[in-house]
Amino acid sequence: MELMEIIRKAAAGEALNPGERAQLAEFRPGNENSAELEKRNRELESRLEELEQTALSEPERLRRKYDAELEKLRETLKTVGAERDAAKQEIARIGFRSRIDRIAQEQGFSDADYLEYLCNRNHIDPESAESIDPFMKNLRERAPRLFRINLSPGVPEVPPLPPRPPAGGRGSGDIASLLAEAPAIHE
Repeated sequence: MELMEIIRKAAAGEALNPGERAQLAEFRPGNENSAELEKRNRELESRLEELEQTALSEPERLRRKYDAELEKLRETLKTVGAERDAAKQEIARIGFRSRIDRIAQEQGFSDADYLEYLCNRNHIDPESAESIDPFMKNLRERAPRLFRINLSPGVPEVPPLPPRPPAGGRGSGDIASLLAEAPAIHE
């Protein structure tokens, strides 16, 4: 008994005999031999082709062959068109990103990814100097922390102090002369 007959019988409310119950308990979806089903499917498809070849006239067979090839070409054209469009988008994205990187480098902007986000959000074209210059100027005023500061490492050079005139007409003001003039403490 087939599975569908057992299901119909159970749906109708009829009692199942022990053999049907055992068959139902042993059933697992996908248990059928898939290789056998595929083989049977290929056989049926080849037989269908043979019947179509013998039953159709020559012009009809050629027209069907032409239609099948034309459909394959259309699918290929769709695939190639989608790949072309994806490549164009990728090239545009890479070009946009390189312009953003160049602007970030020139302007001293510290985070090129954030600059890309800001340009996209504000619809700023990085190729247009008349749109990017005011945008960067405004950004530098609003958020100066996003820009690098050109600092040189190390301690800055301190210019020498101008010489001090001697205080009160005493010596030159150096330590040795001041110590020589200091009064002695006698204990």
